[in-house]
Amino acid sequence: MAEFTTMAELIRHAMHHDELQRAVLSGAAHGTHSPWRRVIVRKVALRHAVQTQVSWHTETTVVTRNYPTAGAVADELADVPFRNAHVELRSATIEARVTKRGKLLVSQRNATNVQPLAHDRVRERPIPEDAPFLEALGVSHDGIVKPTAQRKYRQINEFVRILDATLKGRLEPAGTLRVLDLGCGNAYLTFATVHHLWQNGVRCSVTGVDRDAQAITRNNERAQQLGWQDRLTFTPSLIERYIPTENPDLVIALHACDTATDDVLAFAVNHDVNYVLASPCCHHDLQQQLRSRTMPTAFRDLARDGILKEQLGDIVTDALRASLMRVVGYDVDVFSFVAVEHTPRNNLIRAVRTTGKADKNTEASVRALTSMFKVSPRLAMLLQNRLPPGLLAHNPRLSEPSNETR
Repeated sequence: MAEFTTMAELIRHAMHHDELQRAVLSGAAHGTHSPWRRVIVRKVALRHAVQTQVSWHTETTVVTRNYPTAGAVADELADVPFRNAHVELRSATIEARVTKRGKLLVSQRNATNVQPLAHDRVRERPIPEDAPFLEALGVSHDGIVKPTAQRKYRQINEFVRILDATLKGRLEPAGTLRVLDLGCGNAYLTFATVHHLWQNGVRCSVTGVDRDAQAITRNNERAQQLGWQDRLTFTPSLIERYIPTENPDLVIALHACDTATDDVLAFAVNHDVNYVLASPCCHHDLQQQLRSRTMPTAFRDLARDGILKEQLGDIVTDALRASLMRVVGYDVDVFSFVAVEHTPRNNLIRAVRTTGKADKNTEASVRALTSMFKVSPRLAMLLQNRLPPGLLAHNPRLSEPSNETR
């Protein structure tokens, strides 16, 4: 048996061993911390080859990735301060643990560990792990998504699925789809949109807008690195001050903070945008207007405790946003963007412009909701010239200038 002085040496040896069948690494060495409670390594049979599957377990989630060989993940595993290791080779089993004093104890016994290959069902994802833009953004390395970027990778794939469902059957066979990402930030979804549309034969011209000049410079450099400067550009601006050269067909805004989502929706309406995908973030503006003493008696307990008031503010804000968009001629639905364990702000507002007008029930709902909670939604102020006369006559903010900046 080889001599090992550290757990990292043992792990590297095992991952590069020709006879490796399975390994279970667990716990954190004394005085260290790791997000991974347990990692399981095993061989799997895919459609075209045998690969090594690694399942990274936290206290609440499991992240699973496939590698061409166990050696490809050796350094990544060796960097984690595991306390225990159980390694199954074809002809031996190795057990190891790190004591409180940092000493590595290793034992090995002869054993027959020939395991039948597990068959791994590969889930089809619209954005493959080896998409070049993922590496440019730091999401992947050598065609494999990093464990720390798995949540972002899931978010990217969920977004393009929603994008597909939104545009399906609605695009003209020729022409260029003009896309605008307002508040693009690090632009993960902006790059994903460009990649996915072009890969599926949809010509597009995409612009990302953000007030962070450093992020804009970095994103433009990445677009040039990928050779996408003819289809993707970034420009620094506040949302409410941005003036497009042409009206976009699609506006996206993911996790735009507080009233920035209202600015995005108003921008879309005022520029006759056909499709809007907006994922709101915090909702401070309307939450701060909620007052227990001004609510109907039956609702006062909902504003007494901070957490309930916050959740109520989220719901009322997005309900009013959806209704106001319906009033000005959009079909709207609100649904979960990604599972809540991947991001706490997981609602998405999807609006598709129609030629119809809202029915009286929608207008009545807006009147009732704003009157009941005594709130003045910012979106109503921004759209006051598009709303039916008298819809929110009691709203004190409708007298404010509609081009107010944040």
